[in-house]
Amino acid sequence: MAKNNHELSIRESLDKFFKIIRLEKKEVTAIYFYAILSGVIQLTLPLGIQTIINFSQAAAGTANLPVSIILLIFIVLIGILVSGILQVNQMKIVEKIEQSIFTRFSLDFANKIPKIDSKELNNDHLPELMNRFFEVINLQKGLSKILLDIPLAVIQIVFGLVLLSFYNSTFIILGLLLILLLYFIFNYTSKKGLIASYNESENKYEVASWLEEIARSYKTFKISSQNNFHLKRTDDLVKDYLVSKTKHFEILKFQYWSLIVFKLLISAMMLIIGAVLLINQQLNIGQFIAAEIVILLILGAVEKLILNLEVAYNILTGVEKLNVINDKKSEVQGQMSFISNNNGIALEVQNLNFKFDDNKPLLENLSFNIPAGAKVCVMGDGGSGKSILLELIGGTLKNFEGVINVNTIPINNLNQKEYRKNIGIFYNEQDIFEGTLYENICMGNESITPADIMKHAEMLEIKEFISLLPEGLYTPLQPTGKGLSTIMAKKILLLRAIVHQPELLVLDEPFELAGAESSKKISKYLIDLPNTTCMIVSGYIPFAKRADLIIWLEKGKIKHIGKPETILPLVIS
Repeated sequence: MAKNNHELSIRESLDKFFKIIRLEKKEVTAIYFYAILSGVIQLTLPLGIQTIINFSQAAAGTANLPVSIILLIFIVLIGILVSGILQVNQMKIVEKIEQSIFTRFSLDFANKIPKIDSKELNNDHLPELMNRFFEVINLQKGLSKILLDIPLAVIQIVFGLVLLSFYNSTFIILGLLLILLLYFIFNYTSKKGLIASYNESENKYEVASWLEEIARSYKTFKISSQNNFHLKRTDDLVKDYLVSKTKHFEILKFQYWSLIVFKLLISAMMLIIGAVLLINQQLNIGQFIAAEIVILLILGAVEKLILNLEVAYNILTGVEKLNVINDKKSEVQGQMSFISNNNGIALEVQNLNFKFDDNKPLLENLSFNIPAGAKVCVMGDGGSGKSILLELIGGTLKNFEGVINVNTIPINNLNQKEYRKNIGIFYNEQDIFEGTLYENICMGNESITPADIMKHAEMLEIKEFISLLPEGLYTPLQPTGKGLSTIMAKKILLLRAIVHQPELLVLDEPFELAGAESSKKISKYLIDLPNTTCMIVSGYIPFAKRADLIIWLEKGKIKHIGKPETILPLVIS
C-alpha cells in the first residue's frame, strides 16, 4: 500500500539513507576526506594563477621566463593532477559501496521474503512489492551524486566564500545572501519534492504492476481483447503517472528558475564589486582574476547542488520504497527445539479460531487430537476452511486463537525452521521456480540423493518422464513450470513434499488431476507410510475409506469427525 504523503519526512528518509550507508562508514569517511582535500586544492588553484599573473607582470620585458613562474606553473599542474587522482580514488570507493549495497539488499531480500508473516501480505501482491528491488539500482546510480558531487559542492561553496572574504569583507554579504537563498530553496521545496517524487514513483509502479498482470493473464486478455479493457485501464494509470510526473517537474522547474535568477544577480553583483575594487586599486589584476575564478567555482557548485536535488529526491524515494519490504514484520520464531518421536508427529488442536483482520471467522472452535502416525482425511465443501486448517498446521499462517500443539509443544513456541525440516507441505499456492529439476525437488537439502528421488518418482509415475529429460534431474525448468503439464508440475511439487521422508505430511488435494491409476498408487503409498502422520485435504473416497480419521468441515466448523465407516455414510449420498 502506498504511504500517505503526510507520513513522508525528509528527516526520517535521510535517517533511513544514512542507516544504509552506515555500514560503509570507513569508505564514506574516506570519500569525505578526499572531497575536502580536493576542494581545498581546487580553490587554491586561483591563488596560484593569481601569483603567476603578479609575477608575470613584475617580469614584463625580460627575455626569459623566470624560474619562479615555471615553478608556480608546475605546482598548479601538480595540484590539478592530485585533484584528479583524488577524484578517481573517490570513484573507486563509491563503486565498492555500490557493489556492497547491491549484494546486501539482494541477500536481505532473499532472506526476508520467506520469513514475512503471511498476515502482512493480505493486502499486497508480493511480486509487485519485489519490483521495489529495482530501487537498489537507482540508489546505486545516485550514490556518486550524493557522496561525491554534493559534499564537494558544499565544500567549494564554504571554502570559496571564506577565500573571497580575505580579498574584501564586502564579499561576506554576498555569501550570506547565498546561504539565505539556498535555505529558502531547500526549505520551500524539499518536502514537496520528496512527496512529488514518491507519488511519481508509486504511479510508475502501478503501471508496471498492471502490465505485469496483463502478461501473467495474457490468455485472458487475448480472448477479451475486443473490448480494449486492458488499454483503457493502462491509459488511466498512465494519465495518473503523467499528472504526478508533471507535478514533480514543476517543483524541479521552480528550483532551476531560482538558480537562474540567483546566478544572474550574484554574478552581476560580484562582477560589479570586483570591478569597483579593481578601479579603486583595492584589488590588483591577479586578485581580480582569481576572485572571479573563485566566484565561478562557487556558482558552479551552487548549480550542481540544486540540480542534484532531483537525484536526492529519487534516492530518498528509493529508500522509502525499499523499506516497504524491510518494514514487513517477520513471522515470530519460537525458541523451543523440535523433538522427534521417530514415529510421526502427534497433533492436538483445542478451541481453534482463525480470521483475517476484522473479517468473519474462517475457522470456529475446532478441537481434535491426531496420534502420531495417523492418516487423516479432511473433507468438506469448497470454502469450508480446509486449506486454512492445513496452513495453520504447517505453520505458514499464524495469529490464531486457541491451541495447536505439536508433540505437546505449542506450535508458535517451536523454532519454525526446525519444524519445517520435519514436515512435507503441498499447497495449491506452491509453484515451480526457475532452476533445475533437482533444485526444485531438494530445495537445498544435500542429504537427498538422486536414488532417493528416483525411488519416490517411480511411485508417482514420473520416473520415466525424468529419465527422458535431456539432462535428467539436472534439466533446467522454467518459472511457474512453463512447458510442463499441470499434472506433471503437481507431481513434482508432491515429490518435493515427500522425498525427504518427513514425520508429518500436510497435503492439499494431492489426488487432483492425478488420474485413476496414479491416485490409487499415491493413496496406497500414503496409507502405508510408516512413522509419518498424514493430514490430507481430499475428496478422494478410496483414500478416505482407508484413513484412520475423517474430519468433515462445514463453514469453518467441524460437522462430523470419526472413523471412515461412521462418517462416510453421513456425507456420501
